[in-house]
Amino acid sequence: MYPTIQNIFLLQTGGTIGSAIHDGCIDVDPEKGDALIQTYLKSASRLVDFEVSRPFTILSENLVPAHWSQIIDALKTVDFDRYKGIIVTHGSDTLPYTAAALSYFFNTTPIPIVLVCSNHPLGHPESNALPNFSGAVDFILNTGLPGIFTVYENKDGKTQIHLGTRLLEADWINDNFLSFGGRPFAVNDRHCLSHGNARLSPSMDALKKRAHHTGWVSTPVFTEKVLALRVYPGMDYRYIDLGTTPPAAVLHALYHSATGNAEGPGGASLADFIASHPSVDHYLISFKNAQGDLYATGHDLIGRGGIPLENISFEAAVTKLYFAYNQKETNPVAYMRAERFFEFV
Repeated sequence: MYPTIQNIFLLQTGGTIGSAIHDGCIDVDPEKGDALIQTYLKSASRLVDFEVSRPFTILSENLVPAHWSQIIDALKTVDFDRYKGIIVTHGSDTLPYTAAALSYFFNTTPIPIVLVCSNHPLGHPESNALPNFSGAVDFILNTGLPGIFTVYENKDGKTQIHLGTRLLEADWINDNFLSFGGRPFAVNDRHCLSHGNARLSPSMDALKKRAHHTGWVSTPVFTEKVLALRVYPGMDYRYIDLGTTPPAAVLHALYHSATGNAEGPGGASLADFIASHPSVDHYLISFKNAQGDLYATGHDLIGRGGIPLENISFEAAVTKLYFAYNQKETNPVAYMRAERFFEFV
């Protein structure tokens, strides 16, 4: 009996995993997408057939929400019944945002959608392009878990599996990725796949219960804009002019204790900024329990009109705001407060 060929849909968008180095410059290279597939097939222990789509090829730092729409449109044409899973190759810089975007759109996918990137281009002696890609294939074929994930090998040699709405930006010293809340969904140490902290991560049964496809809604057109700001000592909000066409919403990433400056001269504080722009929805993150004991400044920010969001990462909150304010089915505030794909830790 011949071995069964496993079908995986592969969507390539560029990024470091699809780049080459020429004269000290790293840039996307159209040939690297095929090279990644061929390199994998030479070392693979199982038969895999990849159907490839390339909606665009860019360095991910140049990505904007309109590119999410292109990825979504490309995946909406896929017959999910034909494939064991989907792999999206992507740049590392904006990977958490695209992973969250796909999570909010395909949150009830019947098959795994796995995003991968690399720390260096394929062929670089320290590149984890092949381990990441191989890890994505193994995760799809070994688990079949529905949902949106990212697979990445950190410098300790362990491959981590992150939920699409939990991935944080990589640190710029070691190029390691972490999950919001401190623990990834699972870890594969080349011996076995171990599930993460059950208190923080959904169970595999919880993921399987979401495995259905009732037809995708319209692809978002991201015409409404979002602004995101992080607090820091001395930040003077008088420098921020929202202009005659302000954003639909502003996300304020507060200090870890859900605080921001409520005092300052002549409108310099965050509290004054929120109060002086009442036509814009102001969201506040870093709250663990907005109904519990809060610092006086936290109470002040909410009292001025700030909308607290609990236990969600900056990356997921920014992305979710784009979806909330570019859909018509649900009130945006209600959309933000409803869990879409396990983003609330």
